[in-house]
Amino acid sequence: MAFWPTKYDDSRRRRTPPLPTPVPARTPVETTTISGPPRGVAEARTALRLAQLLRGTITPLRGDTVLEILEPHRPRLVPKPVNPLPALVGKPQGQMVDALLRPIGQIVTDVLLPGVRDHLIDRLVAGRTDHEESLPGAVDLAEAMRALVGRMRGAGKGHLQAVIAAIGTDARTTADALTRDSRPIDVGGIDRLARALLRFEVRRMALEALGGGSALQDVVYQSRRLARYSLRRATEAIEGFVADRGLKTLHASLATLAQADGLIVIALRNLDDQEETKEESGPFVEPADRKAMNDWLSAAWRLSDTLFDLVGKAAAGGELDDLLFAALLRQLRSLHHFCADLTHAGRPATLDTLKQRLVERTEALAKLTGERLIETMLRRPTDAASARRLLGRGQSLAQLLHDMGLDGELEELAMHLVMAREALAHNG
Repeated sequence: MAFWPTKYDDSRRRRTPPLPTPVPARTPVETTTISGPPRGVAEARTALRLAQLLRGTITPLRGDTVLEILEPHRPRLVPKPVNPLPALVGKPQGQMVDALLRPIGQIVTDVLLPGVRDHLIDRLVAGRTDHEESLPGAVDLAEAMRALVGRMRGAGKGHLQAVIAAIGTDARTTADALTRDSRPIDVGGIDRLARALLRFEVRRMALEALGGGSALQDVVYQSRRLARYSLRRATEAIEGFVADRGLKTLHASLATLAQADGLIVIALRNLDDQEETKEESGPFVEPADRKAMNDWLSAAWRLSDTLFDLVGKAAAGGELDDLLFAALLRQLRSLHHFCADLTHAGRPATLDTLKQRLVERTEALAKLTGERLIETMLRRPTDAASARRLLGRGQSLAQLLHDMGLDGELEELAMHLVMAREALAHNG
């Protein structure tokens, strides 16, 4: 399974981020984050420290440390515990641990574990965080909680089960709400789905640490379901533009591809799912996860053909609004970013083929634009309006070459652009 979030290569830093397409704001479907810090921060920190202390060699000095960190959490009516370990020096470690746990057991089960329960539910379900201080990792806390329940021989297990149940219920509710949304993808829509998948990944790791059992399997299923849905929504958005090339479908396609980083997160989850499960594979049945990915890649391929068809005509001097031309180039840039920066052991070979195709066709497009620009400048009389239009489009293509790392082709096109700019300035 790939580690998330992903680390992209350095070429990503060279790219100019695509400009957002303005669309009316809408209320996101994903679970709303509740403001304010999570409950039980102090109990969570203490529980993590206690679990660490109980893992090491138990000594009378360590027993004093345990009593010291638990003292702020001792209920008023619970007698102050006394360290029993000085009288047990030389005894087996298991006997010393049991002796230490007896006087502190009530503090652990009645104060620490309920605090950790509330803290994890606030973090993993309500989405609460505290930006003013560094919180202990949710997965580390889940491991500490399970370890403490184990040390207490199952005492406090109900608190652990409450966390598992809350995470499982929230995962199903969130997946149901997101997958029922049929509105067109807008600016931020893909990124919202990607963030939701990352939250599923945290839920999953926490349940693994807690020993989630059936709840863990349900969260895995819901995550796979959401990843497939996300890819299908992205596929629908770019297929729409391939089909009718209208302004509405252009906006949906732009909004989708402008969120290339979110698409990479979604694709990584899908590829992880394909790697982890070998579902219903056979000669006549295509697994659902693989089908979602293949449909997306087929749509991306068709979109690239459509984009190059439109951009090629414009670069050759055809009539096309300059803003639309720039928008089409942004989609090509985002497609290349997706192909170049999606690294995974199960990366489909189609991605490499599509990436190479994008590079080759962009190189040909830049060469054509440079040649047409020089031809236009050599005509007598010179068509200054056409030359300026081609000059502007050549500059946009130069940026795309730069973003793709095609420095040789960029240098050649830049030379043509400089010559044309100087000639236009000289001719007034």
